[in-house]
Amino acid sequence: MTVPIRIFTRRGCPLCDAGITLAQEVFGADNLEVIDVDLDLTLLERYDDRVPVIEDSDGTIIDEGIIDKNLLRDFANRALRK
Repeated sequence: MTVPIRIFTRRGCPLCDAGITLAQEVFGADNLEVIDVDLDLTLLERYDDRVPVIEDSDGTIIDEGIIDKNLLRDFANRALRK
């Protein structure tokens, strides 16, 4: 799969850990960029109470909060058809 994905997370966040696992299963670990929002004030202000947030390389949000694996799969399937 060649769909580059970013996931905004923070350490100590169980939802983030679950979201990373699901995103790795769907998109592959090599296509996933994990970004800790606590290391960047701008990202922290944008995503603080929303993590995990998964977005594509264009910045379109795919899912956030409690991540839905089916939603990720649907996105991946649509992206591959383009």
